Amino acid sequence: MIELSYTTYLKGFKMADKVIVFSKSNEEIKVALIEDEILSEIFFEDVETEKNSGKIFIGRIENDVPSLEAFFVNIGINKNGFLRYKDLIGLPNEYKRGDKVIVQVKKDGTIRKGPQLSMQINLPGRYIVYLPEGESSIGISRKITDDLTRQDLRELGEDIINEREGIIFRTNCTSIDKKTIREEFESLRESWKNIVASYKSTQKPILMYSDQNFVEYILRERLDKDTRKIVLDDKSVNETVEQVLKEMNYSINVELTDRDAFSYMNIYGDMNDIFARKITLKNGAIITIDRAEAMTVIDVDSASNVQEKNIEETSFKTNLSAAKEIARQLRLRNISGIIIIDFIDMMDRQHQEAVKTFLEQETYRDKAKVSVVGFTSLGLLELTRKRTSSSIESYMFSPCPVCHGTGRVASPRVVFDRMIKDIHDSMRLFEDDNIAEVMLNVYHNLSGYITPEIKSCLEDKYGIKLKFEFSWNDPNSYNIRFRK
Repeated sequence: MIELSYTTYLKGFKMADKVIVFSKSNEEIKVALIEDEILSEIFFEDVETEKNSGKIFIGRIENDVPSLEAFFVNIGINKNGFLRYKDLIGLPNEYKRGDKVIVQVKKDGTIRKGPQLSMQINLPGRYIVYLPEGESSIGISRKITDDLTRQDLRELGEDIINEREGIIFRTNCTSIDKKTIREEFESLRESWKNIVASYKSTQKPILMYSDQNFVEYILRERLDKDTRKIVLDDKSVNETVEQVLKEMNYSINVELTDRDAFSYMNIYGDMNDIFARKITLKNGAIITIDRAEAMTVIDVDSASNVQEKNIEETSFKTNLSAAKEIARQLRLRNISGIIIIDFIDMMDRQHQEAVKTFLEQETYRDKAKVSVVGFTSLGLLELTRKRTSSSIESYMFSPCPVCHGTGRVASPRVVFDRMIKDIHDSMRLFEDDNIAEVMLNVYHNLSGYITPEIKSCLEDKYGIKLKFEFSWNDPNSYNIRFRK
C-alpha cells in the first residue's frame, strides 16, 4: 500500500508571475514570455507577420469537392485555401464555382497544404471578440469564474448585440468599464462594415484585413493582470508599449535597458530548449520529443531519478514533474496536432488520473486549445493541441537536404552494393556500345570500400577502366558516366 497523497499536487491553479521581454535588433522584434522565472513562449516578428492566421481575404471559389465536403478557394496566395461545408454561412448548394466569398484563415497552411478557411468571421479586440455572423451568441472566457461577473457580462452582451451578431468577452475585460467595452464593440463593428463595403467593390482575391502591428498584437494576446513587468531595449517599442498601456488603463513597471533585452534577462541560454531533442529535468528524469508527420511522440524516462524507495511512488512523482515540463514545451515549441506521451508505467489508476488532471491544469495557461483525452489501454496519454500556425521549429530549422528529416543516411556498404549492381546492369545494357571507361563520382565515405584490389577486380570482370572521384555531396547516391 503506497502512502502517497496525490491531491497535494492538485491544489488550486496558481496564476503565473509574468514578465514580457521585447528585444529589437536589425529592425526585427522578438518577444519572450517568462512565467515564474521560466521561459514559456517566444515570438519572432518576421514569423508572426508571415502568418495568415486571423487575416480576412476576399476569395473566389475554384472547386467544389463533395467527397471532402469542402470548397477550394483562391485567396490570392500561392496555394488555394480549404473551406469546409461546416464553416460556410448558409448551405453548400448556395455556392458555386466563381463566387466571391469573405473568408478568414483559421489555420495556416503547411508545405503541402493550403490554409484552412472559414466564413464565420471573428474580429478580436483587446477586451472582446466581435462575431458579425454570431447569431446572438454570447461567450465568456472560462478564466472568468465569478458567477455575478459572468451574469453581468451576459446582460451587457444582450444589450449591445443585434440578432445577427455575437460577442465573446475576453479575460481582461473585467479590468475596464462597460463604456470602454461598448466603444471597442462599435469600433470592431465599423471595421466589419468597411470590409463588407470593400468586398462589394472588389472583384479579385485580395487581403482585406490584418491584425495590429506586432507589439500591439503581443500586448493584446499576452498582457494580463498577472504581468508584473515589461522589459525592452528600444525607444520606439517603449513608446508603443506606453501608449497601449495607457489605452488599456494598465499600471505596469516598464524597464528600458541599454543592453540587448534578451541578454539582459538571460533568455538566449534558455532558448536552447527549442533545439534539444532530449531534456533533462532537475530530478534526473529525461524527456525525449520526436516529431513525425502525423503526430508528436514524447517519451518520459526516469533515468537517474531513483530517489524514492517505492517504484510506483518514483514513477508517479517523476511523471508529475515531466507533465509540467511537457506543458511548457508544447507552448515554447508551438507543437500542435496529435500528441502521444509515454509516461513511466503506473499501476495505480488513481495516479494515472492525477497525472492527467495535473497536465490539464498546467495547460490552463496555454492560449491554444488543449484537449487531454486520457490514457489508452497501453498506458499512453493522448492529447491534442489546436494548430493555428506552424511550430517555432519549422521556422528555425530547415530539413536536411541529405537525410530529408529522417536523421539517417544509407550505410556505405548499402550504397556500395547498389553501385556495383548499377554498374553490372549498365554494362549489360550497353554491351554493344563498346564502353571503354566508367567514371564514378561518390561520397567520400566509400573510400574504404574502393580499394585498389576491388577496383582491379571490377575492371577485369567487365573489361573496362574505372575512374573514381570522391566529390559527390550526397551519401545516399552516386553519379555514373560512361565513355566510349
